[in-house]
Amino acid sequence: GVEWASVGSDDPAYVIFTSGSTGRPKGVVVGHGALAAHVAAARECFAITPGDRVLSLASLSFDASLEQILPALTTGATVVLRPDEIWSVEDLAARVREHRITVTELTPSYWEEVVARLDTVAPDLAGLRLLVTGGEALPATPLGRWFDHLPGVPIVNTYGPTEAVISATAHRVTAPVPGRVPIGRPLGSRRALVVDRRGRPVPVGVPGELLIGGPELALGYLGRPEPTAERFVPDPSGEPGARAYRTGDLVRRLPSGDLEFLGRTDDQVKIRGFRVEPGEIEAVLA
Repeated sequence: GVEWASVGSDDPAYVIFTSGSTGRPKGVVVGHGALAAHVAAARECFAITPGDRVLSLASLSFDASLEQILPALTTGATVVLRPDEIWSVEDLAARVREHRITVTELTPSYWEEVVARLDTVAPDLAGLRLLVTGGEALPATPLGRWFDHLPGVPIVNTYGPTEAVISATAHRVTAPVPGRVPIGRPLGSRRALVVDRRGRPVPVGVPGELLIGGPELALGYLGRPEPTAERFVPDPSGEPGARAYRTGDLVRRLPSGDLEFLGRTDDQVKIRGFRVEPGEIEAVLA
């Protein structure tokens, strides 16, 4: 018979390399336990059912692909993979109609292109029951146009660094919102703590660095003990031995309890959902 290997929760499931501030990319090691916990949380957040048909657009080298594939497969839903070529908005809409897609995920940059063409493509997208966005900040202004054309298609705005296992927080949007779109609340068993420069919790409404704790964290950086110790710190609000990840993201907690993303505490930027460290570019050009 077949002998199945024994896999522990702290055994590595995958490694994703991210941009490094020193010019050297860091390999983020995620364990099976953290991945399994996130898949369960994503299934619940997106309310995936066996009847769903999920269109996965992300490259397999991008951890968002795991969120687009595994929650669906572990529920018994259908996953439709994109071909290699980049689709135009019209091609995307046609595929959504052709394959009867009910759930898909777009970066906000691509979503804005879709919104700009809703006059022609909205009928093809009407079969969606949910749109997930992530990878960069979701602009609020296009929401009015989206819900004018597709009032029955809510958006789940997700946020999460690779080190916190794909999407760490989520906020469901069902109507236009003034100002910034919140990034929501922690998914699964994660904890969110907003702290000042000394690591002390700040009051509601006060900006601070976001720390994410809980079991849905990466094991650390591959072969990089110093950056691991710097970014994965003891959880100020957790049990002894619990860890938290210092995101470097500036947020504030709203009176509703939702988190609002304000920017970075360093020079890191996001381009079409990809983290880019200026230091890495400088190292190549030097």
